[in-house]
Amino acid sequence: MTVRLPLEEGRSSLEEGRSSAESPSRVGRRSLLAAAGALAAAGVAVSSAPALAAVRTVAATGLPPATAHGLYVEKDGPARLLIWQRANPGQRWIRYDVRRFTVPAKRLDAWRVQGIAALRPDTSAPSPGGAEAPSIELTTPANYEYAFKLAGQQSHLGGMHGHELLRSFLMVADGRAVPVAEPGALTAFDTFELAQDTELFDPLSDPPTPIGDLHVRHVFTAGGLGLRWRLDWRAERSVSVAYGAMLPAIRAADVTTRMRYLDQAREYDIAAEGHDAPSADSYGVQMYNTTNGASLSVELGPEFFGGYTRSAGRGLWVYDGAKYNKVYPTRVFDPHQEPVAAGDAWHLEATYRFRFPA
Repeated sequence: MTVRLPLEEGRSSLEEGRSSAESPSRVGRRSLLAAAGALAAAGVAVSSAPALAAVRTVAATGLPPATAHGLYVEKDGPARLLIWQRANPGQRWIRYDVRRFTVPAKRLDAWRVQGIAALRPDTSAPSPGGAEAPSIELTTPANYEYAFKLAGQQSHLGGMHGHELLRSFLMVADGRAVPVAEPGALTAFDTFELAQDTELFDPLSDPPTPIGDLHVRHVFTAGGLGLRWRLDWRAERSVSVAYGAMLPAIRAADVTTRMRYLDQAREYDIAAEGHDAPSADSYGVQMYNTTNGASLSVELGPEFFGGYTRSAGRGLWVYDGAKYNKVYPTRVFDPHQEPVAAGDAWHLEATYRFRFPA
C-alpha cells in the first residue's frame, strides 16, 4: 500500500561525500521542546514560539512499549538530530542521522541527512543515546538532497560539495515552531520538519558570487521522509549536471539485492558490482531484499525532471559503486546543458520510504 505523507509545497537536493564535521558529544543532550529561547547555532530568533502542550517525551526510565510506533526526535548536541521512525510495530525502527555541516574551507554551512539505519530486533523501541544501539546501516554517508555542476567546471556544488551557506533555519513540530534548548530526551510527534534557507555560490567566483537561493524542507512522519525544495536562480548560468533526491543504498546480502522502477513490471539484479540495471525516464525506484523483506525507495514528482528533455535517457539510474547502489534522479546530464537566468525556478518534491521487517 502506498503511504502518502501529509506534506505541503516546498523543495530540496545533494551527492557523494563523507562528513568531516565533528560528531557532537552526547553529554548535555538537549530536548527539542523546552522553554522559549533561541534556535541554537543559527541565530534565528524564535522568542515567540508557543509552548507545545500535551507533548509526549520519552525519558530513559520511561521508554515506550515494545509495540510502539510513530515518530521520535532526539537532539544530540547543537548540530545533530536523530530521528526515529516506524510505520507499524511489525517493522524495525528506522533512524535518520541529520547534521549541520560547517566546513569553511568548502564554503559549506547546511543541514543534511547523513545516514539511515535500521535498528536490530533487540532494540524494540528508541531510547536516549540509541545511536549506539546495534543497527544495520541502510545507506552510506553521501549527498541526498541535490548536487549541481556548472558548464565548464569540474566541481559540483550544493550539499557536501560545498559552496552553499545557511541563512536561516527553523524546526517545526506538529505545525508549530519549536525552540532548541534545555535538557531532555526523546520527544514524540506526528510530524517534524526541518526548514532552511541557503545560498548557492559559483565555485570559481572570487569574491564569492551568489547564484541561487534554496528553500529546503525535510518533513518526517511515521511513514517516511518528504523532501521538498525550490531553487530560485539569481544569475545567468549554464548547468551541465543536476541531481536531486538521491538514495545511496548499501549493497549487501541483508540490504539491497534487487530493484524495480516504479512504472515498470520488471525486476533487476543489483546484488553485485558491475550490474547492468538500465537507466530509465521514470519517477521512482524501489530497491529491496528478497530474503528479509527490507525495502528502500524514493519517488519524485514530475516537475523536477523538466520533461526529461535534458536527462540523456537517465531520468533515473542506479550507479553500481564498489559497495553501494546509488539512485541518481537526473534533470541534466551530459551531453546536454540547461541555461538558467535570474528569476528561473526549479522545484523538487520527493518521498523516501524505508521498511525493514522485525
